[in-house]
Parts: sequence; structure tokens; C-alpha cells
Amino acid sequence: MIQHEIHPPDYKGSLVFRSAIEHIRGSFIASSTPSREGFIEAILKDLIRRKLIKEFQHVGGGRRHDFTVAVGESSDYFVALEVKGGEGNSINISDRPLFADEFCIWSHLDGAIVNQPARGATAIVCRVTNALVRYEKQVDAIYFRDALCGTAARPCPKYRDTPIDISPAPDIFLMPRRVPTVEDPSPPIHTLDTLRFPRLLLRAFGVAEEDYEEHVWQVHVSIEPLADMRLRRVVQVKHKDEIVSESKSRSWNR
Repeated sequence: MIQHEIHPPDYKGSLVFRSAIEHIRGSFIASSTPSREGFIEAILKDLIRRKLIKEFQHVGGGRRHDFTVAVGESSDYFVALEVKGGEGNSINISDRPLFADEFCIWSHLDGAIVNQPARGATAIVCRVTNALVRYEKQVDAIYFRDALCGTAARPCPKYRDTPIDISPAPDIFLMPRRVPTVEDPSPPIHTLDTLRFPRLLLRAFGVAEEDYEEHVWQVHVSIEPLADMRLRRVVQVKHKDEIVSESKSRSWNR
């Protein structure tokens, strides 16, 4: 910016500058959306070709979720998939469709080299777990895919010593099976056996069954009562039975 004779005093505290940045950011997000959804559509078409799913519909438009996926020969099991970017603060969590046996969010981290994937994933998990506890918006799983993962700029840590021919599979964050409540403060977490779509997705990316755990994370969410009759949200993220992060929210009145 200095090369173009724009100096910090010219824009610090300027609402016009902030507005311009937000406009550029919004335009970038809008332009990225079709490519994200196109990527998902290509995956779903491959799943149909391999007879791993029955059919899918690209919904979009006025509905908040983007894809409806019919799983199983009788098409009696439905997955609602909502495609998002990687900006945690800009993500609005939709209400769970009434028909959905699984409701999942696909978060496409767009590959900014200065931002590590963990930063975007943490922000989105925080947003989703807050919506789960405070507004009872239940999401069964979050799929994270970093656009740079597996490239020379960001080698995939899961496959450092093994060359891969396709893009690395997304990481799957499994969520609680129920909404946490005061009466049920720590509901159990989904597994690869209680949901159908995660296994199908790992198979689509060619992940061997013995490597599934490399891609699976568990998000434990509980409600903790405090001495002053207030409550707070406690979130533990585990990977291969190890706690990798823990956070506690601000408290609120019962």
C-alpha cells in the first residue's frame, strides 16, 4: 500500500477504508461459492457412479442447505449438506431440515497461506457449538477441506511419506448426537457407525479403512453449571483419543 502512496494515517480508523475491505471480502466470498459447490457436486456425482449413494439434488436458492443426498437403495435415508467458507465469524448456522437423517456442514477453507487450517476450523467449531447449545441448532458433522492441503505450499501431515494421486480427504469433526441440556449435559458423540455419509466420503477419496482415524475428530460439548446458577459451554476436541483443544464459553443465565 505504501508503494501506492497509501499510508497508515490515511486509513486507520477510517470507516470508508473498512467498508471497502468488507466489500472486497464479500465479493471474494460470493465469487468462491460456485467453485465450492461445484467441487461438492463432482464428489457426489462420483459417489453415484460408484453406486455409493442413490441420488442427490443441488437445492440452493431460498433453502438454507445446498445439497440433499439420498443414501441407500430404497432412498429412505437423507443427508442435508450445507456448504460454507472458512470464515467462522461470517457463518450463519441453518435450522436442521425436518427430513434430514444427517445434517452436515462442509467448510471449504480457501487456502490463504498466512492462515493455518486450524485457525479457521477452531472458529467454525466455536460458532457451531454455540448455535448447538444456545439455539438448539443440531449439526451431526462438520467436514473441513483446506484448498492448499497436499500441495507443495502445504504438504498434508497425514501423508508426508506417502505420495497421493488425489486431493487429500477432508477432516471429519463428529458432533454430539443430541442437543446438550441441563438434564442431559454431556450427550454422546456420533461415530462412523451412527452416521452413513462420513464413511462414504472417506471411501470416495480412497482412504483405507485402517487410516480412517487420521481424518476423524470428536467434538465433545457439555453444559457446566456454575455456583451462581449460571451455565457455560465446555468444548473438548479429541483426535485419536487425545485432547487437542479445550475451551469454555462465557456464562449465561439459566
